[in-house]
Amino acid sequence: MCLPRMEAEGLSNNQIIANISNIIRKAERLLLVISRPVDPDCVGTALACQWWLQQQSKKAKVVSFIPIPQDMNDFPGIKSVKRADAGTFDFSPYGAVIVVDGCDWAQFFGNQWPAIVSRLDLIRVVNLDHHEPGDIYKAVPETCLNICTSSTAQVLYSCLIEPGPIKPSAEVAEWLYRALLYDSRIFRNELHPGQLSFAEKLLALGVDHAKAVDVNYDMHEVEFMLWAIQHTRFIPELQLSLLTVDAAAQAELRQRLGKSWMEYDKLYKEQIERHIKGYNYGIILIDNLDGGIRLGWRTRNFGTHVSIGAVARQAGFQAGGHRNAGGGTFTGTLASAESKLLEELALVLPPQSSPASRGTDFMPGIRPSS
Repeated sequence: MCLPRMEAEGLSNNQIIANISNIIRKAERLLLVISRPVDPDCVGTALACQWWLQQQSKKAKVVSFIPIPQDMNDFPGIKSVKRADAGTFDFSPYGAVIVVDGCDWAQFFGNQWPAIVSRLDLIRVVNLDHHEPGDIYKAVPETCLNICTSSTAQVLYSCLIEPGPIKPSAEVAEWLYRALLYDSRIFRNELHPGQLSFAEKLLALGVDHAKAVDVNYDMHEVEFMLWAIQHTRFIPELQLSLLTVDAAAQAELRQRLGKSWMEYDKLYKEQIERHIKGYNYGIILIDNLDGGIRLGWRTRNFGTHVSIGAVARQAGFQAGGHRNAGGGTFTGTLASAESKLLEELALVLPPQSSPASRGTDFMPGIRPSS
């Protein structure tokens, strides 16, 4: 396992773990908050952490202040995650708040995060994560266990569960294994130290691998991908596929797929944004219709690629995540967000001589760049 990024600031793993252990020891009740996007890593890690705390005679509750997408309804143990409203939630009964699998406050508390965070006692806030450090690390560096590894599940297991005497059950191991599979894309992302041995340990605890990898797509995923292909812009000189979703597009998607249309982009992200030859980067920009723009990106796993997160920050976005995948926000119009992002990409991506840049044939309905 590689070292936490904050070690450059003089804090070691052992010091951070000791700080976290001290908070947990003093707390009788603990609150675990999962992040946006609600996915197997944040859910599986939070459920495993809840179990681990309960084994120490602690009262632990897992909450989501973010709507839980339909494709997570089949995740084992998901009914233990309670939905709540961050604006009215009473944090006072909890001796500690553990935010799981996110680096920025907005991932847990939404746009109202400044008001929510002002109500928290930051001395008792713990962050478990594996993304690029964000504003949570700036606020609570001494209790932010942020390690560059496969998943937040691996952080929890390797740093807190495995060193202790409590052996996870097969059910707990399955939560952690599904979290690992999701964030590693079933080991197709870059490998991190200890990642495969972590998987072997979980399998030895009784995980059914065949069951864990049997993940299917809703037909709405296919419908969204077909719509998105027709609206994707391929920009060969930037090795980029770009999908922008404005107000009119959202109205069409709601009519086709319902109000939860935003939940059905996973198949598109996996197949179109990652696997079109000559296109190493895939970006989606969505108009929030409130003066803000949402950014999501995927990057091909192999080769030396530009960090879309770093480019987005140069373009005025707040962005975080991994090199392979991440997201962010931009204050302004969709047109401004797109132009600034493309300008910054053009500065760091030299003209390509790939087959994509030489070709002129595009898939039906796809607009080549002008």
